[in-house]
Amino acid sequence: MPSFSVVICCANVEDTLEPACQSVAWADELIVVDSGSQDSTPGIARRYADRYVVEPWRGYTGQKQFGTSLARNDWVFLLEGDEECSPELAEQLQSMTEAELECYDILMTPRRNYIMGRHVRAWDPDWMNRIIHRGRCLWSQEVLHDARRPSDPSRVLRLSGCIYHRRHSAQGFSDYFSGKRQDERLIAVAQQMHARGKRCHWWDLTLRPWFNFWKFYLLKRGFLDGVFGLMIAQKAAVSTQLKYAALWAVQQGRAKPQADAKESAAGAGTVAPPAEKAAAP
Repeated sequence: MPSFSVVICCANVEDTLEPACQSVAWADELIVVDSGSQDSTPGIARRYADRYVVEPWRGYTGQKQFGTSLARNDWVFLLEGDEECSPELAEQLQSMTEAELECYDILMTPRRNYIMGRHVRAWDPDWMNRIIHRGRCLWSQEVLHDARRPSDPSRVLRLSGCIYHRRHSAQGFSDYFSGKRQDERLIAVAQQMHARGKRCHWWDLTLRPWFNFWKFYLLKRGFLDGVFGLMIAQKAAVSTQLKYAALWAVQQGRAKPQADAKESAAGAGTVAPPAEKAAAP
């Protein structure tokens, strides 16, 4: 079996860190990078991790790059403190050979998201590029989400085993209502969009939110989840409207960047709909 290092970047995740660590007990090495927990996270981490490090927040990409640099193995599995490796994914990784892995730079995995204890069907498959060969993949600089790309598009393998996100979260409704976290990130995301040439037009504020509502409610079959599915579709619409409103404010010179708050930035994970990771059609 190939050797894998698991890196968990987190802060203040006392209700989810233990199942996260337990889910990767099969790995050769577990490193926990804590960006400043004020709860019982450090004690939990020390019980499970081969190495526990406190490191001030470097940003979504920088923190994971730092954690990756600490690993003793070339293949690194990046998790957040509110995520778990499913048994199916663990089995797939353990069954792979060194020869098979030589063909790839990144192993893609779907992520199964939970809000208020319920699986968000409409967000599937939510592909993550979290299992990487650190010497062959290339890092992309993103404000809100860390991302990596292969040296060549052919060097990516999609696995069927998934990552669980917030399956054991005790936050409840705050997992759905992420207003404070979202507000802290909106301007930074809008500034990055603006720097890349994106502009807000009237149709972005009127049509895009409706498009995303119907995308998640009908096309992604959110209606099968009743009122819960309706809430998820509404969240997608509101998130899209706020993002483009922030972009408009940046265009008008009426928005100032906000400091990246430790609570929201510390690797606790984001509950933004997958549609926010890329510009909507």
